Parts: sequence; C-alpha cells; structure tokens
Amino acid sequence: MANVTFHAKVVLSEGVRSIATIGEHQIIIDEPVSLGGTDQGPNPVEYVLASLGGCINVLVSSFAKLHKVEIKHSKVHVEGDLDPDGFLKANSSVRPGFQQIRYHIEIDSPSDPVKVRELIDHVERVCPVKDTLSGVPVVSIDEVTAQ
Repeated sequence: MANVTFHAKVVLSEGVRSIATIGEHQIIIDEPVSLGGTDQGPNPVEYVLASLGGCINVLVSSFAKLHKVEIKHSKVHVEGDLDPDGFLKANSSVRPGFQQIRYHIEIDSPSDPVKVRELIDHVERVCPVKDTLSGVPVVSIDEVTAQ
C-alpha cells in the first residue's frame, strides 16, 4: 500500500493559544495560566498523550473481530513525566520532552482472557502513535518564512 500523508495547519491565535485545522475539524491548543496561556484547551503534550490513548482505542475496536474478542468497553489511561525546566531554561541539561510515558489499557470483555491479551499484544505492536513516540525523525521541511 502507498504512503498516506496526513496534514494539520496550526495558526497562532492569541498569546500562546493556537487553532489547529485538521481536515474539517478545528481544535484549540493552549497552555494553563501557570505557563502563560488562558487554559482554553489542552496543551500540546496533553494532545500527545490523548493521541496515544485514542490510537490504542481505535485499534482495539478495529482488530477485536479479527481476534474474536467482544468489546463492551475500552479505556486507556495515559500519563507522562515532563520537567518544564527542559524547555523553560536556555541552558538546561534536562530533556525538553517526556522522560517517560505510561499507559494502562482497560478492556471490559466477556471473551477469553487469552484472546483479549492477544488483541492487546497486536495493538501494541502495530499502534502508529506508539511507534512514532519510539523515535521517528522529526525534520523541518523548509526555512522559516517571515512576512
């Protein structure tokens, strides 16, 4: 199958708040007041965590039938540790991103627990967001444009 390219356009709106347009959808990206925002939306790293949880849930639902698992309910708890000194202090030796991300999948299913485990193993192996967080190169495709 050929590559599929996904797109998002993110425009700085006011202060540190941005509006992201993804297809026909818009989301607000902001920071809490303590980090200079107005707390009108999740911050970028919270969206990273939500993306991981959302991707896992999409795949649980998508592959359940293949693994002969009935899903009554699926929930993913995601948390990550980040030290703001990594991006707030110019000479910090602290990593600016997450030091660790942890998740826990809860699946309510009457199906055989062995089949549920196989489903989870499959989802963890093929999750694009989990794979991306494992270290995909992130590059700028052109110079900054000033107008």
